[in-house]
Amino acid sequence: MTFPTSPVQLCEDLREGGNSSTWARRASRLRRVHVDAPAVDIAPRWVHTMHAMADDDAEYFDAYADMSVHKAMLADRRRNEAYKKALALAVAGKVVLDVGAGTGLLSLFAASSGAAKVYAVEASPLAELLPAVFTANGFGEDRVVVVRGRIEDVTLPEKVDVLVSEWMGFHLLHESMLDSVLHARDAFLKPDGIMLPSHATVYAAPVNMDAWAADRFDFWQSVESFDMSAFVPSVAQQALAEPQVTCIQPGQLLAEPQVVAELDLATISAGELSEIGTRRRYRASRDGIVHGFGLWFTCMFKPTDVVLSTAPSARETHWKQTVVLLPEVRARVTVLCVPCARV
Repeated sequence: MTFPTSPVQLCEDLREGGNSSTWARRASRLRRVHVDAPAVDIAPRWVHTMHAMADDDAEYFDAYADMSVHKAMLADRRRNEAYKKALALAVAGKVVLDVGAGTGLLSLFAASSGAAKVYAVEASPLAELLPAVFTANGFGEDRVVVVRGRIEDVTLPEKVDVLVSEWMGFHLLHESMLDSVLHARDAFLKPDGIMLPSHATVYAAPVNMDAWAADRFDFWQSVESFDMSAFVPSVAQQALAEPQVTCIQPGQLLAEPQVVAELDLATISAGELSEIGTRRRYRASRDGIVHGFGLWFTCMFKPTDVVLSTAPSARETHWKQTVVLLPEVRARVTVLCVPCARV
């Protein structure tokens, strides 16, 4: 996005820990800046991050044994409904591979939907408990086989008809295990096999985060009547350190969302996932301060008609949405939506 010169100076103030009163005055001025044209040009370099699979594997998988993490996923009804419906439509009489089985819910859905056999592969300590979970629900080892280990290290006695996995991370690819899923596809899925989900699409749109910014920054202006605004630059730097996972309301979008990445899970390679770049041009649909770009995703479960959407307009999931903040955290370019006659 093209900014006036002054927001760049503001960013330098943040990096250098500049005087907070100067920072606040500049921020106040910049909140009134307008862009004369409704077209906003961005050139983000959107790079996904995946977990490291090296010497710290044990630490990584031990973290996924944290039951609070799994409770959040298991309590996500929209997530569960999508997988349950897709599996019910796709797996009857089929051999299924569940990559990263976790607590075993997807394996239970598959077995309950008439799968001939399910291989539940799980590398974390949860694998030790899975046989008891399956037995308690009426599925013996003749129907659900637990395989403990990394999918890259295990072997299976046969190829599978369906590969299912809940690999999606925040904004789809953050800390996702998709590279492992693609390995499983190449190693174990039959040529005419089914991937669930089969396709994924990432969307992005400029967003206004006034309420979020007020909660993070305005608080420090008066704490028990004392001015603590000197802490604001530090708070801003911390906010920039990583994407913000939060719920975006449709009214916060300042332009129509655009597709920034499309993945066909049947054909995409791990190499193609290493970096995804795109350039998009947005036309403002309403006035507002652009604080950053919101990201979300949808997943399709072809050949079924099941779609799982994490869009702001959809019911909330545990993924919510992700906001990548622009470098100038508090002061933003204000987009003015002008009539077409003025363009």
